[in-house]
Amino acid sequence: MNCHVVLFVDSSMIGGIETHILELYKLLSNNHVSCSVLFYQNHQNYEFYKLLDKEKVKYAFVQGTLSSLIKQLAKYDKQTVIHTHGYKAGILGRVACKIMGRRCISTYHAGEAGTGKMWLYNKLDIWLSRFSTNFAVSDKIKDTLHNATLLENFIDLPLIKPQHKPNEPLRVGFVGRLSYEKAPDIFFSLANNMQDNLNVNFHLFGDGPMKESIPKLNNLHYYGLAKRDDIWHKIDVLLICSREEGLPMTLLEAMAENKLVISSPVGAIPSIINHTNGLLMGEGNERECQHCIETLLTLTPEDRASMTRNAYAVLEERFSGKKQLSLLLNAYNAH
Repeated sequence: MNCHVVLFVDSSMIGGIETHILELYKLLSNNHVSCSVLFYQNHQNYEFYKLLDKEKVKYAFVQGTLSSLIKQLAKYDKQTVIHTHGYKAGILGRVACKIMGRRCISTYHAGEAGTGKMWLYNKLDIWLSRFSTNFAVSDKIKDTLHNATLLENFIDLPLIKPQHKPNEPLRVGFVGRLSYEKAPDIFFSLANNMQDNLNVNFHLFGDGPMKESIPKLNNLHYYGLAKRDDIWHKIDVLLICSREEGLPMTLLEAMAENKLVISSPVGAIPSIINHTNGLLMGEGNERECQHCIETLLTLTPEDRASMTRNAYAVLEERFSGKKQLSLLLNAYNAH
């Protein structure tokens, strides 16, 4: 493939989109596709920049304006493809590419509609989908767009890792932004309700507007923003209690790390998690979360290991990147 791909993103923290960018870069570079990252603005997201440096990813910044992006695009040759991620980069990228006559690919990640300014941005982002070739990480998101293809998230699969030791307390983790759509309040209530159960404790990773609501509980441990490598050895179970989702990268990471998964039935998750490879709630609330945890506590180590093996098999089949690479290359090479 002769063209260069620029991954254009607005990034102020390390979350699902940032993890996707890293996985996408690895997938493309491992298959001899020239690739770099362009930031909508420098939000001094140094932890993410360190991860890019570790992977030897080239990156640059614009100033969050249409004129600065157009000036940057003028530096690229005509074969360069702009691939946007996130609503701000998507809006600005499509307009600039339309003006400059460049190819624009957009991946839509967010499953939540948002409120206030966020709602307006998302509506504009969706309306402008007619000016790009589009991918969506879930069918629900795909159905909101002018023209889109399902492109499920993917992950570089590590080796199988050791399982939880059955005689130790079960460590249940929340990994994500502390905001309403991710429902950390349900996680807080769950930890509060299960304070007397010595067979389980709770571990919270992330930052966001609901940080000030974190209760002080003996069984709830808060780590703030943490590197991905510092998360997975601290938990045995990923709990996704989100009210809205697309296809969360944390889900795929947990499955790849052989962690058990409990999830609310949102976004694309019901197409992945079932009774053979995890626990899918009928409704995401603290009562069902607690029931699922209590169910896990009754399972034998063999039953738990069977779940994680089945989850890993799903990853190998659907989320290893092979199918996704084919879809991406077809879009990048289209004229």
